Amino acid sequence: MLKSIAVLSHGIERIERMLIRVIVLALPLMILANAAGRALRSPIYWMDELAILTMVWLAMIAMSLTLKTRDAVAVTMLIDVAPSRLVKVMKVTVDLLVLAFGLVMVVLSWYWFDPLTLMQFGFDTREFAGETFNFMYQDTTSTLGLQKSWFWLAVPISALCTCIHGLFNLTQTLARPLGADGKTPTPEPLTDGIGV
Repeated sequence: MLKSIAVLSHGIERIERMLIRVIVLALPLMILANAAGRALRSPIYWMDELAILTMVWLAMIAMSLTLKTRDAVAVTMLIDVAPSRLVKVMKVTVDLLVLAFGLVMVVLSWYWFDPLTLMQFGFDTREFAGETFNFMYQDTTSTLGLQKSWFWLAVPISALCTCIHGLFNLTQTLARPLGADGKTPTPEPLTDGIGV
């Protein structure tokens, strides 16, 4: 079970890194193309909206990856001076909070997307919106003309990935013995040497 969680978490991490690289390369190209279009008096109106929505995906994927690798900005003054047992308790607490955050986001996303009710209405988004007053499947982007729900999928997907990463980090923290210096060693992030 623990091994399958580790394999799943590492696999998701690889996919997240690949997606971040693609988005980070695509964003400046979209912005440059739109700037060139405006300079030539032929702006690509939908490019701005696509860039903004792509940045949302980038932020959500990067959040999940940062929680997995524990690379978030942190103030470690307390951990640096705390006894080893207290350090382990604090790290377990942080891992539990990350897991709880992911679970809360999954539950909220479930209520937001409400897939069971949508299925009950035979995937008729108009009838679903009329009965539930949830217009998420009716709302379209201004210039692309696509349903915003496709872009909002970033929230439940990153929440689910955060849960898996949080569970993996928790199992790693609990299984890791105290180091020679009395501190719990921080797990090394899985990287391929290229960076994000």
